[in-house]
Amino acid sequence: MSVPRVRSAVVLLLLATSWGLAAGKTTATELLERTEFNGDLRLRYEGFRQDGSFDNDRRDRFRIRLRFGFETAVTDRIRIGVQLRSGNPDDPVSDNQTLDGGFTKKDISIAQAFADFELDRGIAIRAGKFDPGKLWHVSDMQWDDDVVVEGAMERWSAPERGSLKGVDVRAWQYVLEESGSGDDAYLFGAQVSPAFRLGERQELRVGLGYDHYVNPEVLARRTDAGRLGGNRLTNRTFVDGNGDLQLVSDFRVVNLFGVWKLKTRDRWPVKVSAFVYRNLGTRGAAENEDSALFVRVQVGDYKQPGRMAFRLSRYLSEADALFYAFTQSDTTFASDLDAWRADWRLGLRSKGYVNVTWYRAEAESAPTATLDRWQVDYILKF
Repeated sequence: MSVPRVRSAVVLLLLATSWGLAAGKTTATELLERTEFNGDLRLRYEGFRQDGSFDNDRRDRFRIRLRFGFETAVTDRIRIGVQLRSGNPDDPVSDNQTLDGGFTKKDISIAQAFADFELDRGIAIRAGKFDPGKLWHVSDMQWDDDVVVEGAMERWSAPERGSLKGVDVRAWQYVLEESGSGDDAYLFGAQVSPAFRLGERQELRVGLGYDHYVNPEVLARRTDAGRLGGNRLTNRTFVDGNGDLQLVSDFRVVNLFGVWKLKTRDRWPVKVSAFVYRNLGTRGAAENEDSALFVRVQVGDYKQPGRMAFRLSRYLSEADALFYAFTQSDTTFASDLDAWRADWRLGLRSKGYVNVTWYRAEAESAPTATLDRWQVDYILKF
């Protein structure tokens, strides 16, 4: 890890400590007691098969992922969080680091640095750079699990009442790119999601979400120039009269979703998720490339030692249905996608689990080469 990154992490920790001591006259010992450390290490073997893409149509590699951080309650209503992660700092959709390069050192970067403010009961704001994963309801087809956003998210949760388990309302304002001489890029969005009890064992959550990208072509140009890693550009593009790369479509994406859960008395609960997407910003050549569908069925629960879960997922996305940059990265086809995924997970006593995953994917618009990808993971949480 470079000296500037270490210095930044230390400065953030010192600021958090000073803030807590000044605001609530908290001692360093009390502040440490309010601090929760979190992290995980993942060891992965990964294989690929695709005709015409690799030597002998086969590729194998080994990868690691390391995440480590903390959250501290500096006051009763304010929390700060910091997290370091492995991976290429220029890749927003992967924290993985491939084991190669003749024993060269690997990158560690500041992935999260945020403050969370509880304004009133059920109302909160998080600002900075943070992982939105547990704060909203999205599919990994639209948002890869490794994406950490930059900006702010406002959250409101209504209390339970009768069969209504609660209502989650979210709004977000993310900064995608800031330029001193050109256009800035932003993402604005919102989501409303009520949950209902259907008897003693069943629960249904439904929701409506909206994402509005402002100047997304700025990121497309970064990808085209090799300055933004991760997903390849799969949205439709053209070059204008000034020689600038442009996206055929705007991205104003509406999604409807439902998540049904069945709690059983044994160790085999069931969860079914479905997300439907429609991009209202398509035009021209992309007018018929505006829809996407994600469905996942999970049986079992791997969070207890010795227990296991099985998952089957279906990904279908036309080229301009979703903005390519932040979608799941494991199928390699980003937004233009026709894929299946199967998972088997086994819980371990070491607060971790084993995960075996298989993908089969092809481009929706040009199914000329089918990609098979398999992963064997050991995840240790600490």
